Amino acid sequence: MNSSNAPRFDLLLHAYGRAADTPGHLDALAAEDPTARDAAVYHLNSAIVHQGTPWTATGPATEYVSAIIRRGAVADGATLVELLRFLGEVAESAAIGAEDDIESLARPAGRDIEAEVAAMLESDDVDAVDDDREEDDEDVAYLVYEDEVRADALFARAVLGCRAALPGIVAAAAYAGTHPDERVRAEAAETLAAATAALTADTPPH
Repeated sequence: MNSSNAPRFDLLLHAYGRAADTPGHLDALAAEDPTARDAAVYHLNSAIVHQGTPWTATGPATEYVSAIIRRGAVADGATLVELLRFLGEVAESAAIGAEDDIESLARPAGRDIEAEVAAMLESDDVDAVDDDREEDDEDVAYLVYEDEVRADALFARAVLGCRAALPGIVAAAAYAGTHPDERVRAEAAETLAAATAALTADTPPH
């Protein structure tokens, strides 16, 4: 995650606050250390998608997961199955609010949501608390979501992030569909079906 084009995860949110810890977990997904891989998968399933709810960090994290699958960077079959299952959950999250005007919710008139969130996450008051960073991150997340319009906008952006990640999910599932491990192929088929269905639902009728 050292690319200059990498997203600023410290300005994104997951279920437990700011997502500054996410890049380290993403890097661990292709590592040889099974403990680090397991912790990374747990992070995806608890923080990045929490009980079916996406966050602003979900889309960028998903695009990274899809990319390492397409590159064949995940050697461990069990980890690959878990990652495909995660991608399937993201595909299902992309269908949230299919009948709502998500675009309008994401960009409320007269508000610069991105600037508001960045200002809150980068504030001196937040950075001053060093003795318990995890609790501090959760506290600032509560403050971010106190404003109803901002909360709705962030949720809408999270769903849009899932939708933007769908083509990558399809490509990753198609790649994994040729894996020698039957468990991987089976999970890839389910993920591909979920992503294809979400793409179809997201396509406006002609």
